[in-house]
Amino acid sequence: MKKLIYIIAAVLTISFTTKLNAQVVTPAEVITLTANLNTTLALTMDKSDVTFDFTTLNEYKEGLGGYENATYSSEGKVSSTANWKLSFKAQSEMTHKDGDAIMPLDNVGLSAKFTGKNKIKNNAEKAPLALSTKETVILGHDGKNSNAGDTDVNSFTIYWEMGTQNAKMNQESIFTQDLKKGSYSTKVEFIATEVL
Repeated sequence: MKKLIYIIAAVLTISFTTKLNAQVVTPAEVITLTANLNTTLALTMDKSDVTFDFTTLNEYKEGLGGYENATYSSEGKVSSTANWKLSFKAQSEMTHKDGDAIMPLDNVGLSAKFTGKNKIKNNAEKAPLALSTKETVILGHDGKNSNAGDTDVNSFTIYWEMGTQNAKMNQESIFTQDLKKGSYSTKVEFIATEVL
């Protein structure tokens, strides 16, 4: 009987010791890691004024400028950590210096040559987009390839034209419109936006 008591006491001791070891609590602390992926988007444009000087009858009838005409061009670049698009719009009507006479904005058009290495969608390649106060996309994301990157892969040239009657521009020549002579002007805004 003594042997049996010793055996039971030994089993209880081993069992009690195992339970104590299994219930040892290890202290722990938790640290939260967060990554904020912020978009950085920069647009650089040559802001030199573009002036169309209509002098000859042929210029009035045929217009000035056009695709790859360096006389009427503006260089631009985009640097972005995200996909992007480039739009343009006139900030106001094209108004005579007298403040009264208006020239239709669609007499002006622009086309774009993308000179960067990224794959993009060019809505103004060779055929001009007509100027308006409504924002119009010139260059954009092609839907599958990333166009994020530095200025060396996202460079372009804008080619201006006026009175050429190309594509969706005004189909009447400057001559036929018989506009009041003098200087007309407007400001054109270029907008770079992230494509989500």
